[in-house]
This record gives sequence, structure tokens and C-alpha cells, in this order.
Amino acid sequence: MLGVIFDMDGVIIDSHSVACELLVEAVKSVGAVYTVDEIKSWGSLSSRQFWSRVKKEAGLLQEVEQLSLLYDADKEISMYSELGPVDGVVQLLQFFKDNGIRTALATSASRYRMNATLSALDLSSYFDATVCDEEVLASKPSPEIFQVAAKKLSLRPESCVVIEDSKNGLEAATAAGMSCIGYTGSPHISEDMSNAHLSSSCFHEIKDRIS
Repeated sequence: MLGVIFDMDGVIIDSHSVACELLVEAVKSVGAVYTVDEIKSWGSLSSRQFWSRVKKEAGLLQEVEQLSLLYDADKEISMYSELGPVDGVVQLLQFFKDNGIRTALATSASRYRMNATLSALDLSSYFDATVCDEEVLASKPSPEIFQVAAKKLSLRPESCVVIEDSKNGLEAATAAGMSCIGYTGSPHISEDMSNAHLSSSCFHEIKDRIS
């Protein structure tokens, strides 16, 4: 293992805890009605995947790019200082840094929200590279985002490990030829990570098991 690629939402920050409520507000503004539980049941989707589904199911005429602007990202970001990073993730990042293991953040979030999240959590210095949704043509489960991350780290895919909390992310890592650690500690999103090479609900445990 020469590099580790982290997902962002649900892995370094429990953003799902606020995002689902804001998504309910956003879809309601265009006359679509979904509950928090319904949105949670869809699992981890990128913005384009989420709004493509809503557009199709609700018969909306607006383009996906236009609909995505309805989401109040600034309101979500304003809540991040209260959330803080997921317990144990900073210690794990420091462990990788101390041991010369390169790290990247690969997220389906926008560049704006990715940078704002890293700034709010003071985590920018821990990552050697970042990849956001604007840098890829296809969202997870496409392996593209992890392939781009490995290239930015100047590493071969097989020397990288991905930390993910979603089935789409796990499938993307596998398709990229990378091992995947399934993080299952998020109380807001529950996905089947049984096919991950290692699965844990605690970053402290993950650190101990890979040390």
C-alpha cells in the first residue's frame, strides 16, 4: 500500500446528517415531494445522479445542471464546524503522513464544497491530491475518479487502497483495480459493504488493523 484514497461525504465528515434534510427542501421548491427516509434509501449518489433521478421520477423540465443549483450548499457548509471530522479520521491521516503513505480525496461533491469542507475541517494539509465531480465525466460506480486520483498521486492503481462508505464507491474502487476498506460507521446511510477487503465502523480500529 503506497497510497490511500478517501471518499469525503460519510467518510471524513458525516455530511449525510444534514444533507438529506436540505435535499428535501430543495426538491420541494420545484414541487417534488420526498421524505428524508426515501432519500436515505437511495444510498450515496452524486449531485448529477440525485437530480437525474428526481427529474425523471417527478417529470421535471429543468436541466439537471439547473436543478442542482437549488441545493443550498452554503447552508450545509455553515453546519460543518459543528459536525467536525469523523472520529479517528485525523489520527488515521496523520498515521499515513508519518509513514510516507500518499493520500488523496476523491469526492462526487463539487469543487466548491470539497474545498470548503477541507477548509472548515482544517484537513487540506493531509492530502497530496484531490479530485472532485467536475474533473470526471462519469460518477461512481465508474472507476474514473479513482483512476484520476491514482494518476495525481503518481501511483499504479493496484498500489492504492480506497476508503469508502457506499456500494457505488466500492464498485468503483474494485473496477479501478484497487482494494477497498468499507467504513460503516455512518448512522445515516447504511449500505452493503460486505464485499470490501476490510470493513469497520471505527477509524481507530482501521488504524490498528493496518498498522
